[in-house]
Amino acid sequence: MLKYSFYIQTNILITMETETKKPHIKEITRSGFKLLEDETRRRIVFMLRDESLNVKEIAKRLQLTPQNIYHHVNKLQEEGIIQLNYEQRKRHLVESYYSVPADTYLYTDDRITETSTRRYLDLLFGLQELGIPIKPNLETAVLLEGIQEDYQNSINDPENTYEVCEKCSYSGFFMKLGPMNPLMLNRIYWYANLIRMNDSEFEESIEKMRRLRSFLREEATK
Repeated sequence: MLKYSFYIQTNILITMETETKKPHIKEITRSGFKLLEDETRRRIVFMLRDESLNVKEIAKRLQLTPQNIYHHVNKLQEEGIIQLNYEQRKRHLVESYYSVPADTYLYTDDRITETSTRRYLDLLFGLQELGIPIKPNLETAVLLEGIQEDYQNSINDPENTYEVCEKCSYSGFFMKLGPMNPLMLNRIYWYANLIRMNDSEFEESIEKMRRLRSFLREEATK
C-alpha cells in the first residue's frame, strides 16, 4: 500500500513512501557491527527504528551539530544499517529522511559451517554429557532431525522466522534495546510464536512434541 502525503505552498513530497513491513533480522558485516560500538550511532539507530527523521531533527534531539550527524549517517548508510526512506522539498532545500531496514542486526563472520545432521549428533553427545543414557550415532541423529524439523515446522511463524535463531550461538546481536543475550532473543521469538498460533496449530504442535519426547525416551532406554 502506498502512503500519500500532501503539503501546501512550499512543502512538496519528492518521493512517495512505500509502507512495507521491516524484517526482524538483517545480517551486517563485522565493520558494520563495529560502527554500533559508538554510542551516538546506536542512539541514531534507536530513534530511526521508531520513525523517519532527517539529519537536522536527529541533531536537535541529540544536541549535536548537523555536520557531526551527517558523518555518522553516511557511515551507517554505507553499511546498510540505515537507509534513505524518502526526500521532501522545503522551499529551495531537499531534506532526506532516514529509517532502519530491520529491527535487529547481526553479523556471522565467525560462523562455523556445519550440517544439520552434525548439529543433531552434537546435541545427542550433549545429552550424554548431562548423564542421559543415550547412545549418539548417525542413524539416531538423522531420525531426530526429521522428527524435530516436523515439530519445528508446525510452530514456525512466517512473521518471526523462529529458525533464524540457529545463528544465536554466534556473536553480533544488536536489538532495539541494545545488545541482547541470544538466548533471550530465542525465547522472545518462541513466546511470540506461541501467542500467534491458533488452537488447532497449538494442538498439532503438542502432538508433534509428544512424538519427539517419545523418540528421545525410547533412545534413552535402549
